[in-house]
Amino acid sequence: MNYYELIYLLKEFKTKLSNCWIEQAVTPFKNQLEVFMANGEESFRLIFNGSPGNAALFLDSYRPAKKSNTQQFFEEIHGQPIKDFVLIENERMLYFDFGDDKKLWFKLFGNSANVFLTEKDLIIETFKDRDTVGDKVSAEKGATLFDKKWDEQHSFAQNIRKQIPLFPKAWIEVLSDYYKDQEFEVDRMLAHLKQIDQQLREQVEPRVLENGTHTIIPFELLPLNNDQSFDSVNDLVRYRFKNYAHDQRLNQQKNELLKSLKRQIKRGKSSLNNLYQADKGVDKAETYEQYGHILMANAHLGMPDAQKMTFDDLYNAGEKVTIDLEEKKSIAENAQKYYARSSNSMKSYEEALERIPKLEDQVKRFELITDELEGIKDLRELQDWKKENKSLVDDVLPNSRNTQNEVSPFHEFELNGFTLWIGKNARNNDILVQTAHKEDVWLHARGVAGSHVIIRMNNNKSMPDMRLIEEVAGFAAYQSKAKGSKLAPVIYTKKKYVRKPKGAAPGAVIVQKENVIIVEPVNPFA
Repeated sequence: MNYYELIYLLKEFKTKLSNCWIEQAVTPFKNQLEVFMANGEESFRLIFNGSPGNAALFLDSYRPAKKSNTQQFFEEIHGQPIKDFVLIENERMLYFDFGDDKKLWFKLFGNSANVFLTEKDLIIETFKDRDTVGDKVSAEKGATLFDKKWDEQHSFAQNIRKQIPLFPKAWIEVLSDYYKDQEFEVDRMLAHLKQIDQQLREQVEPRVLENGTHTIIPFELLPLNNDQSFDSVNDLVRYRFKNYAHDQRLNQQKNELLKSLKRQIKRGKSSLNNLYQADKGVDKAETYEQYGHILMANAHLGMPDAQKMTFDDLYNAGEKVTIDLEEKKSIAENAQKYYARSSNSMKSYEEALERIPKLEDQVKRFELITDELEGIKDLRELQDWKKENKSLVDDVLPNSRNTQNEVSPFHEFELNGFTLWIGKNARNNDILVQTAHKEDVWLHARGVAGSHVIIRMNNNKSMPDMRLIEEVAGFAAYQSKAKGSKLAPVIYTKKKYVRKPKGAAPGAVIVQKENVIIVEPVNPFA
């Protein structure tokens, strides 16, 4: 979530939740807090989610809280009316003021999102352990905008981030592409960014663009077509939260195909540019053949006495021509070398003439398929498309081919749209680590022997949803010496932080940056 969205959420909270009190705050499952409120006439359900990559705060349709398997939070303020709603300026933090120096804070900081209760600005209770009881909470405003110089050595995206650090990455990428397409000058860009910032504080347009980006920047300031539009920011946040896992899987699978297609289109166009120059080979073939004839006319000279020799030019009367020679070969043998070059140049030209139309057709076909693929907005639709175009998928993604005839060094299967690899033994663990991409997620039970596990990320630099990590961590725990434990610690990190030391035993690695999660071992093959 971002600061601008919170501006409008706060307005909606003030409209709907004024004079409300909290009836209960419970967590139905990990990372999610549901706050139930009422004002005597209406009941409301506020959802907070602190999952890394999917932090969210929004009003959802009302339904009673679960009566079992839930934990109560912030009971000290239950039944107390909310006095005010405050958003910290230029910061992703807001609080509900209950008077008596008590405030319920909502912090929407990506991987450190949290809810906590303060009294006299000291934390007295937290939802997650990401903040510490007893710490002081500052209500100072956040980032300062437009206080950095535009640096021509940096990219558009880097400069936009410096000017408006409140903008999420997806907005910056869209704006960066937009400016490149429009050829904005720096002064116009800065003026436009200031206009967007001002407009976002006054009136917005919640929408999903055709490329899948969620934004509230109005069309008049970012004239890109919508895939969907919403009546309120709350509706957009709720939609994004509930479709996060679906969209992440869709984008990962789709982007893998799109990257391969675009890579092949780029290679095809590069090859065509080279082939279009093939007619120069005809001139070379003619020149090489003439050199051959000239050398044969002088074959009686025997062995050359230098790496270059000058002869009468048989094709331009009265002129001389200098020809490169191999000293260890006779002049006649050098002539044969030039005849061979002439023949090869002609063959290359003829092959180019044959390849050009085929390659042109392939590039056009891949461009049409790319447009078709970019238009797919649903995971089921993508899966149906992949089945219908299996041969194409196998061509552009060779690793997707069924290799049943080969014995794989690791188990491979799909989970929630992600490909998982689980090592079979210590030596195969080494192969798994060597084969994995640097942005893949690597997991291993901490402190005990066990299988290496990989979540394939298709070069996606983000982390998958924590629910997926927890589930796969359970597999890693089961595939280790800790499988008999009730709970086991499991390391997870990007594969780029895992390295194999020289001379280390099979399966042994060094982890530079590790995160640890405690999970129950789960059999992945059950």
